[in-house]
Amino acid sequence: MLDETIYKVAIAAFMHDIGKFAKRAGFNVSPEFLNNNADLYQPYIKEQNRHTHKHVVYTAAFIDHIEKLLPKQFNKGEWGLGDSFMNLAAGHHKPQTPMQWLIALADRVSSGFDRNEFENYNHEIGVKDFKKTRLFAIFESLSPDEVPKGDNSEEYFFRYPLRELSPESIFPVKRDDYQLLDSNEQTKEYSDLFFNFVVSLEKLSHKNNIPLWFEHFDSLFMIYASYIPSATVGRIIPDSSLYDHSKMTAALASALYLYHSGTDTLNTEKIKAYQDKKFLIVNGNFYGIQNFIFSEGGSTGKAAAKLLRGRSFAVSLLSELAADMLCRELGLTPASVILNAAGKFTIIAPNLQETKDKILAVEKEINDWLIRMYHGEASFGFSSNEASCDDFTINRFDELWENLSRISERRKYRKIDIGKHGGAVADYLDQFNNDMNKKLCPFCGRRPSSPDAENDRLLGDEKSACNICRDHIYIGTNLVKARRLAVTTLSADIHGDKLKEPIFGSYQVSLDISGKLTELSRDGTLLKYWDISGSVNGTISKEVTAKFINGYVPKYTDKDETEDMLERLLHGSKSEKKKNELFDDIKDGNPKTLHHIAKMALNRIQNSELETKRKYTGIEALGVMKSDIDNLGLLFACGIKQNNLSKMATLSRQTNHYFSIYLPYVLSIKEEFRDIYTVFAGGDDLFLIGPWNRIIDFASDINQSFREYVCDNSHVSISTGICINKPDEPVRTVSEKAEYAVKKSKANRRDSITIFDEAIKWKEFGELRGIKSVIESWLSKSYINNAMLFRMNHFLNMAKQEKALLAGKRAIDFDEMECLKWKSMFKYNLARNIGKGLKGDEKEKAIREVEKAADWLINYGGAMKIPIWQIIYNQR
Repeated sequence: MLDETIYKVAIAAFMHDIGKFAKRAGFNVSPEFLNNNADLYQPYIKEQNRHTHKHVVYTAAFIDHIEKLLPKQFNKGEWGLGDSFMNLAAGHHKPQTPMQWLIALADRVSSGFDRNEFENYNHEIGVKDFKKTRLFAIFESLSPDEVPKGDNSEEYFFRYPLRELSPESIFPVKRDDYQLLDSNEQTKEYSDLFFNFVVSLEKLSHKNNIPLWFEHFDSLFMIYASYIPSATVGRIIPDSSLYDHSKMTAALASALYLYHSGTDTLNTEKIKAYQDKKFLIVNGNFYGIQNFIFSEGGSTGKAAAKLLRGRSFAVSLLSELAADMLCRELGLTPASVILNAAGKFTIIAPNLQETKDKILAVEKEINDWLIRMYHGEASFGFSSNEASCDDFTINRFDELWENLSRISERRKYRKIDIGKHGGAVADYLDQFNNDMNKKLCPFCGRRPSSPDAENDRLLGDEKSACNICRDHIYIGTNLVKARRLAVTTLSADIHGDKLKEPIFGSYQVSLDISGKLTELSRDGTLLKYWDISGSVNGTISKEVTAKFINGYVPKYTDKDETEDMLERLLHGSKSEKKKNELFDDIKDGNPKTLHHIAKMALNRIQNSELETKRKYTGIEALGVMKSDIDNLGLLFACGIKQNNLSKMATLSRQTNHYFSIYLPYVLSIKEEFRDIYTVFAGGDDLFLIGPWNRIIDFASDINQSFREYVCDNSHVSISTGICINKPDEPVRTVSEKAEYAVKKSKANRRDSITIFDEAIKWKEFGELRGIKSVIESWLSKSYINNAMLFRMNHFLNMAKQEKALLAGKRAIDFDEMECLKWKSMFKYNLARNIGKGLKGDEKEKAIREVEKAADWLINYGGAMKIPIWQIIYNQR
């Protein structure tokens, strides 16, 4: 049952500073309204004979002037308990009631203010040119070990453009470039942004359903307020966004309301108490993500790509709904989920015994379902830490978050209830109903096939599957075509396909919902309605909640119908059936198979004489790339200067947006990368599959763009591992190889990439890419031939052995000295084999050029295989 008051408190807290946006944009508010409401909402400084914090009146004006764009309940006196909605939202700088004090306190705690800063908080200090001030980049100042930058803005060189959220606007720009805009242009940015926000607000869906509308509003405000600085006055650096501050305030206010209601202390004195442990910070962790996504064991390899997509998406879906299930049970709104990415979420809840009991109950319910469905392959772990308002202050926040991290880390060692679920699955054989003819699911090889899934059209030739695998195939099939996803109650009247096995036994999911959205919204059976199309076309949905949980998937297009592409995709196959299937896939715009993605690594031969014999060179192979940010936990724990909840939320969201917004977008717009497949990308890591040579190129592109994203801060880096595989290798196997490669990069003092089992720094990788281009030019000019290329491969192994031998502190056996001969052998081969078709000065020039390779072998050793093997594989 919807608690109107908790939504009233949460939404009022969420909108408490919307007046800052309106005021900076020049929102048209009459002098009469401003004057009549100044004493009601604004603090008054008698010594200076002036009111402060004018934005609060603009908050009231916003709610009053555009009431037709908001749910009608907002302006009804009987909606929820306590103050009117307008007074609740606008009264936080001059709180006069306990309900207003809830939001006032949450506002201060979100910013990390301690109790003694209350007075200063209501006295604006050092008012800056707030219309010109732009959001600073937290990434620029991240450092775990250096003296922090001060509060002098001149020490910060990057700003975010004041634009709506998009794949391109998430990158900071240099301060000097942005300051080229004159003051009128900078002010106009605010007014344009605000105008577009109001236009979009008018189109926001589901005003008849406040929980749905609030989630849509949260998403819309994220789009428009992610790069608006929350505060532009006082001795602060404006690096927390208005969006994140608003959401954190809503989460804190909600927890405060439930705490004081539950302890019968909803009075001003108790609310203002800073030392009481009023909050419970709850972490949720999805354990076993790798095993879940890369599960194998079935008798068929069919639908492998669909299963991979479905399982990867299911991780995000399960995490979202686990957080939602906990919030509903605790009586909280979705705004209480302050972080949610990569299978982890954080909720701010009231510190009540009832809360702790419900957390245990929800965790048990979720894990009992996961055990039944996945037999221990995956589980959820909830951990929590009590906190007071004091704990959120700037001086203590890092300690609070570090304690929570330690508690969460310890929880990993109790992933399941061994006493209850340990040993054999008790009713496993019973699931076959003593039917000897009942089959194992051919896709997972673990669960029995289900009569409900029998002959489902999604299963193709297999005809049977368990409900879980059928659902993963259903999700994987429809993700590439569906833009919207609906989550409903089990009783919802859904037309179209849906899950055979509702999530946690409570949530039905459909990617094919149509016809009755308004009715489902009105009767309350529509719980979530998300746009999952992401930012592939550069824009983000504004009508409903945008969820960035669906990666980029290469699809067949009209371009694949060209003669060259058809020949490439059918290379090595003369089957008429395969040809017809390919034409059908192109016609339907289906996702490309992993085998066809591997074929995109082939290179068309440009030489007309050679083309008569064969048309392509290279190997048909997949490159598998895994990357994650180095030392992110350390940076979050002690790298953020003057840390507070809003700042940490801003940084966490911005980190996730690089992987979940920018990466799918760049794959979709750059022709050379459009065959790269996103298995997952979010939080602080990514996992991609693509043509092996394009993956290597993309790794360089990712590192370069990430460096720009983090303001070229040397303390923030990524490590990457790439492995090369045949397209029919089991996904779990290639995942383990990629994971091993990433670990090798981490062991190389991070900020590295591992390819062909060689770990090197990104700087060296850039240099080796330049060397690759030089060697390719030698081949094209006939300075060297393929035989010399293979000899260089032999020399690099000898050079690597020599380097390891000479670095050791032991006696060297005579047999080991063979590698020391490589330089003389290289010189001999140079004289005999370089520029065989060249004479005179041209031959001398070629020899001098290729002599460079000896220095490369000395400097890079075994890492020289990276450019050499790429060339060999591309020419094979």
